[in-house]
Amino acid sequence: MQEQELIPHLFRTEYSKLVAVLCKVFGLTHIELAEDIVSDTFLLASETWGKKGIPDNQIAWLYTVAKNRTRDHLRRHKNLQEKILPNLRESREESYEIKLDMSEENIQDSLLRMLFAICHPKLTKENQIILALRILCGFGIEEIARALLSQKGTINKRLYRAKKSMMLSTSTKSA
Repeated sequence: MQEQELIPHLFRTEYSKLVAVLCKVFGLTHIELAEDIVSDTFLLASETWGKKGIPDNQIAWLYTVAKNRTRDHLRRHKNLQEKILPNLRESREESYEIKLDMSEENIQDSLLRMLFAICHPKLTKENQIILALRILCGFGIEEIARALLSQKGTINKRLYRAKKSMMLSTSTKSA
């Protein structure tokens, strides 16, 4: 596979897995954060691999970088919370050693959980389709808009509302 085809291929095959595993760490209420971290990971891959060459195990590189970016985000969040709200929280020792189980079994379990969350009965069929295309299939907004014969702006708005609905639907279940 040529270099210019590698990252799009990995995006198609690994994006949904990474998002699903990170959602297991953050919870479905923070799906946008998981998507941002995964997107940043692929952006860094395209920049780094172009300069330093493609690593031997690209998938392991992606998962390691996503794990490190997650750990860094949690550290920044902790620092922010401690500086802004120092008297409102109990002080406790938090460990930022993230144990992302990247076994095939855990990845499949995370994808299945994500599939069930996306197909929640409280979501409309259209929202389920948009979420599945975006999160599980890794389609871009433009591709989804073309597939559904719609405008990019409309898909963006529907995707935002669908994610919000999904978060509300799944959080009421766990409450």
